[in-house]
Amino acid sequence: SDGDNNSDGSTAVQQQSLSSNQGSVTAILISSVLAALVARGILGNELALMLVTYDIVTPLIELPLYILLGMSCGVVSVIFSQTAKLFKNVFEGNIGPKPVRDAFNALPAKYLPIIGGITCGIVGIFYPQILFFGYDTLNKLLEDNTLPTSLLLTLLAAKTFTTAICASSGLVGGTLAPSLFLGGMVGASFHNIACDSLATLHLSDTIASSSDVIFDLAGVPAYSMVGAASVLAAIFRAPLTASLLMFEITRNYEVLLPLLASAGVASLVSDILERKVEEAKS
Repeated sequence: SDGDNNSDGSTAVQQQSLSSNQGSVTAILISSVLAALVARGILGNELALMLVTYDIVTPLIELPLYILLGMSCGVVSVIFSQTAKLFKNVFEGNIGPKPVRDAFNALPAKYLPIIGGITCGIVGIFYPQILFFGYDTLNKLLEDNTLPTSLLLTLLAAKTFTTAICASSGLVGGTLAPSLFLGGMVGASFHNIACDSLATLHLSDTIASSSDVIFDLAGVPAYSMVGAASVLAAIFRAPLTASLLMFEITRNYEVLLPLLASAGVASLVSDILERKVEEAKS
């Protein structure tokens, strides 16, 4: 439509103006620095995500695992985005059984967020970890507290479902914090599965008996943080931004190499799968 074309044109003009106007960039940088200083002055040095000290002893040998983690995060991001699109079509009355379509078409839009809130609340009764930002659960993983794989995968599914419902129903909350939560669950689950696989194959005993350290699997905090950044990168198609964001939150240099590798792979896999899904729909 003309309105959509005008909107797209206006957005393009604004983006071009911002990129070509050095004054705008300078103003953004100054504003960001002042905001950080004010926040630190009020809140102190306490970080939203607290990461314990850990070592990545064999980053190059372990790099293939982080690439596999990135692939897993890319798949999760596609599942999340497609679930959100599915529920959005349901709320708009475009898909589903005829009684469901008729009900949502007849329902005023102002009542849709109520349905999303009630659904999220019901799920939250059974799994309170998925409510709000989920930083408490994520910090437990970053503090090297291991959770059962079954619980991690259940929280992953529950958070995907509730976030998609809330976003599709019109509730304002964003997807930044949920994407970090989803990635943290993926990373911790991946770490647990990797540990179980090494134990099953008795590789950990073989490596431990060697005089030189050939392979040393990093802890849950590393995989949780890398997973969080990777899902964030895949959802927003911004691997560098996600990596820098997680670095600023955690202030740990050791994880930068696996972080960039996993985030880049996650973004690439997500982009490829999204394109394949859209081609299959058309």
